Amino acid sequence: MPTYLLLAFDLASPAMLGWLAAAAVPILIHLWSRRRYREVPWAAMQYLLEALRKNRRRIRLEQWLLLALRAILIGLIVLAVAEPFFGGGVLTFSAGQRTHRLLVLDGSYSMAYTPTDQTRFDRAKQLAAQIVEESPQGDGFTLVLMSDPPRVVIGNPVFAPRDFLQELDNLRLPHASADLPKTLTEIEQVLTNVRKEHPRLTRQEVYFLTDLCRVGWIPEGGSAAAMAELHQQSKRLAEAASLVVIDVGQPSAENLAVTALSTSEPFATPARNVQIQAQLHNFGRQARNRQPVELLVDGRRVAQQTVDVPTDGEASTAFSYRFDTPGDHTLEVRAEGDALDIDNHRWLAITVKQNIPVLCINGHPSGVPFTGATDYLYYALSPRADSTQPALVRPEVAPESALLEADLSRYDCIFLADVAQFTASEARVLDAYLKRGGSLVFFLGPHVLADRYNQELGGGPGGVALLPTTLGAIVQQPQFRLDPLQYRHPIVQAFRGRERAGLLKTPVQKYFRLNVPKDSTTEVALALGNGDPLIVEAPVHRGRVILVATSADNSWTYMPVWPSYVPIVQELLAYALAGQRRQQNVEVGQALGGTLTAPAGDVSLTIRDPEGRREPVRVQAEGSASVWSYLDTATSGIYTAQLGPPISRTETFAVNVNTVESDLAYLGPDGLRDELWPGIPHVHQSQWDTSEQTLGTTTARGDRLAKTLLYAVLALLFVEILYSWRLGYHSA
Repeated sequence: MPTYLLLAFDLASPAMLGWLAAAAVPILIHLWSRRRYREVPWAAMQYLLEALRKNRRRIRLEQWLLLALRAILIGLIVLAVAEPFFGGGVLTFSAGQRTHRLLVLDGSYSMAYTPTDQTRFDRAKQLAAQIVEESPQGDGFTLVLMSDPPRVVIGNPVFAPRDFLQELDNLRLPHASADLPKTLTEIEQVLTNVRKEHPRLTRQEVYFLTDLCRVGWIPEGGSAAAMAELHQQSKRLAEAASLVVIDVGQPSAENLAVTALSTSEPFATPARNVQIQAQLHNFGRQARNRQPVELLVDGRRVAQQTVDVPTDGEASTAFSYRFDTPGDHTLEVRAEGDALDIDNHRWLAITVKQNIPVLCINGHPSGVPFTGATDYLYYALSPRADSTQPALVRPEVAPESALLEADLSRYDCIFLADVAQFTASEARVLDAYLKRGGSLVFFLGPHVLADRYNQELGGGPGGVALLPTTLGAIVQQPQFRLDPLQYRHPIVQAFRGRERAGLLKTPVQKYFRLNVPKDSTTEVALALGNGDPLIVEAPVHRGRVILVATSADNSWTYMPVWPSYVPIVQELLAYALAGQRRQQNVEVGQALGGTLTAPAGDVSLTIRDPEGRREPVRVQAEGSASVWSYLDTATSGIYTAQLGPPISRTETFAVNVNTVESDLAYLGPDGLRDELWPGIPHVHQSQWDTSEQTLGTTTARGDRLAKTLLYAVLALLFVEILYSWRLGYHSA
């Protein structure tokens, strides 16, 4: 039966073995000193030689021992510098393994959960630092933040722990979710680059430091196709590197989140109270009775209520507030009291105006009341203009020439009724208006030339693409029923449960057939009984375009004299203006931006983030306008854009978290093994464990062996000194 050596000896720096030749120096000196001399007989020496002859064997043994001790000293020093380590198998002398350790920190905001005196993210950073500090000298380290989108913090391996730890200390937790598939793609790319550019890093290890929440680890929707693709990605990764999951999560974590904040209307004026609604969700297994909820306006608390939130359920609360002054204001709803503070707040940026200016372009003026294209529209936009209460909406009627003559930036929305056609200049003006964040509502009619619309506004050669759909032929089949499409769209949601308002029985004699393209952003808000779209809409640039296939007057439909006409026009305006609020209120990771009328070179712009940091932003020219964009919205809260002269104003933005990450449901090691990575080799642990079994290899710590050798050198030096002194003393 063959006998095997149980431990194999390997080296991390085999090139240093060349210095082992220095161990032969004492032997060479000894051999050199043995060269023969000419002998001269001397009577007194004969006596001494006889005495030495008796002790020769003892002296020779002592000298050989001293010689071996000095050679071993040199050999141990060389081996320590060569960084040896042990591995399983037979005795080998191949080049040693240097390891590339890729650390993946979970950057989802659930990592801000604070079960003890530190957050999960701080705990993960602490463990990452421990891995780096306790790894052998010569290993390389990279760092990836698992977020949405993921970010490669250190892509090229660093070998000095101090450099890695500095980047780690500066890393901030974004208030975003995690995207595991995209993160795995980034990891694969980093591993490929490291193998190509650093061939001496022969071993790859990937460490996931995470709370293992289901959200982020399981693809949204969890479809079979998505899970299969994720499994293939993970399998490829496991073939390229050893996978270690260091779990900092907890199986049962309670959490309450403010999931929504809105107002009953998309605009506010100092003349009336604003109704504010907040939605709360309890993601835990304990009911939250009499949960305090606060309303803050511009950072000042103005109201507080209590609400009961059931287990794994929702509750809503409402506030009423009247703003004293026009301008940009912020609302905040706060519900504190749990270990995850990030989603206990929600903000809303709102612009308060004295009134809402709306421009109505009349494509068919008439001197007879209620025969022009915008006559009914005007009164539907401001139905209370004759009451004692100030008008909220201030409509103005103008001819088509106003598109080129008027300052369109003064209007929040433009209604265009039965305009026959548009010139190329007018199309460009409307396109620029949308880029500045304005909204357009088109009503068609008998004077509309469909070909000219498609050419100038529908993306034809030389035209602009701002219509949600192209116009087809005129349909002259009267329809006496409308289809609200299950009231899915916000424009018609107000009519749910109010069938007696007459919307569904509105007669339409003529309309343009709208050719809605597939796989586009265009949505159908309201359809006719035969399925043809009646109202469609789509976002365009920074604004929104709504297209109504029939007329705003009674030339093609009796809608203007129907009870539902005023409500539907009001809903069209509200939805158009809501798009402007959506520009002020975004989610974490989405860009802030705006369009300015001043030349780009004349405006200075500074962004102040929720943590008080200020950053200058470059304003760029885009056609006749100036635009700016700010992408670093990784933290939720209020951002302010300070515009310098000649504009000199401040704009306010609210950035909120996507509350899907507020669900702290725990995937755990069993779910990781059976549901996400079945058959994929990996190690799960709750702390950094350097044992050989944990890392999936029998490689021991090279730096510890090197230190052991150096301690042995010190001990042997002490022995060599004592032994040399003893030999010299006896010789004397």
